[in-house]
Amino acid sequence: MPSYSKQFTKGIEDRVKNGTLKIASSFGAQTASDDVPRKTAAKTNAIENLQALGRMKAGKMNKTEREYSQYLDALIACGDVLWWKFDAVNLRLADNLHYRVDFLVMLANGSLEGHEVKGGHAFDDSIVKLKMANELYPWPFYLVKKKKGGGWNITKVGNKK
Repeated sequence: MPSYSKQFTKGIEDRVKNGTLKIASSFGAQTASDDVPRKTAAKTNAIENLQALGRMKAGKMNKTEREYSQYLDALIACGDVLWWKFDAVNLRLADNLHYRVDFLVMLANGSLEGHEVKGGHAFDDSIVKLKMANELYPWPFYLVKKKKGGGWNITKVGNKK
């Protein structure tokens, strides 16, 4: 971290206090906690840089999932899909290991499918869970990724009919 002269640092602090200089943490109301320096965890490798900063709350869709839900709504309008539900089931794969299906989809013929929507990157642990769910549960599972240029790349997991 660079070191600045006491005079420079004092000048900045005075400008923040009198409101002539705003810092990112003080847009809006300034609180006492804004004076405390914040430490952020440094990301140590490329994988961590790809991961989201936090998890979505259960039942909340991310942008890609919202877009896919709109695609499913269009399939309902066409008559290819009867029903879908986001985060409908949580499947037990092993002791202390669960998999929550992104979309449980009922097709026009009444059969169920599990659709796992992934943004840019699908990590090994999520693919392993998807394959385990495919082996343990009776309906087929699909990995759904957004295509460049629009549309969806939907890949069947395993060989279930």
